[in-house]
Amino acid sequence: MKSFILIILSSLLVALALFFYSARNAPIQIIPYPYLISISPAEDLHAAEDANILLVGDRLGVSFNRFTAELIQELSSNIKTPLKLHSWAFEGEGLHRTLARLKQLSKWPKVVIYLGGSEEGFESKFNIKEYSKIMLNFKMFANPKMATLIMTFPFASKVLYTTPEHVLLNDTKVKREEVNFQQGHEELEFFKLSFKLYESELRELHTLAREHESSLVVITAPINLEVAPKKVCSDMITTTTMTEEVKIQELFEQGDFKTAYNVLMPIVEAIPGNANLEFMLGRAARESGQLALAKEAFYKGVAFDCELWRAHPVLNQLNRNLAQEYGQTLIDFDLLVNGQFGKDTLFLNDSYPQDVYFKLVSNFLKEKLKKIFNL
Repeated sequence: MKSFILIILSSLLVALALFFYSARNAPIQIIPYPYLISISPAEDLHAAEDANILLVGDRLGVSFNRFTAELIQELSSNIKTPLKLHSWAFEGEGLHRTLARLKQLSKWPKVVIYLGGSEEGFESKFNIKEYSKIMLNFKMFANPKMATLIMTFPFASKVLYTTPEHVLLNDTKVKREEVNFQQGHEELEFFKLSFKLYESELRELHTLAREHESSLVVITAPINLEVAPKKVCSDMITTTTMTEEVKIQELFEQGDFKTAYNVLMPIVEAIPGNANLEFMLGRAARESGQLALAKEAFYKGVAFDCELWRAHPVLNQLNRNLAQEYGQTLIDFDLLVNGQFGKDTLFLNDSYPQDVYFKLVSNFLKEKLKKIFNL
């Protein structure tokens, strides 16, 4: 009996030792991000702090830089001291990096403009094998009592959160390679986790802006609907879908888009979620003059694309929802562009809309900034 008790006690001591060893090596995190990011202080940190307006984001923000000089000139035409705009928009910049930069600021500009969301899949931020641990941590953080406890006593996160294998990020951005998941469910988990992280990062952006009494202007990312998906999720690929795609392509080559549309409709209804079939349906509908149906199908084609390489409808909707929830300004760049779907050539390439739409956003932004600065 004594031997049995000793074995139980020894097992408990070993378990406790392992638990506290794990907790000791776990990072202190209020929000349980599955990555740890450390970037060097920005050389232009003082310029960002000294600005009235800070532009942050990814390649779309970089492209918008071409219009900011004229924007500031027009805004400053009737004031003695011209407004200052500084840009922290960079190629391949996910929102996680934008947040890391903003946290370096001791003083936030009066206005922060966020124009990103088109490169959230540029680099890897998590290990998909850790999906269950990561989602469990976010479930805990979603509990108001647990969140309050962790925010009050950050050290408690070392014990309360289950520690996943964190991805370490530094100054160097490494482009994520397209992943061939070993199991079909991992594809769905990849997107669920990507969207969860973006939502959490976006909430943190709004919260930080509010804490620093900075007005946040959010601009959605325009989506080129007529660019084919890169990848169909494995669960959506069957012998039937592959055979039908060949048949539809033959109808396209013959110019028989009406027949293609009639053939595709029941297939898409029976097998929802196949990005290529949705894209083909959009093309058939567009060529048949059914623009509203084409637009809807094209959006679904983007949404079901199994590779996160561009702007995404879910990310745009998160921006719309949270801007409304936090009472911040939203400029719907995607709606401005795709509101003209079928009427003109909207994009220069896969990612960038025509300059006329950037100029339109600049005009909308000018009116918003006039109100914020009481000009």
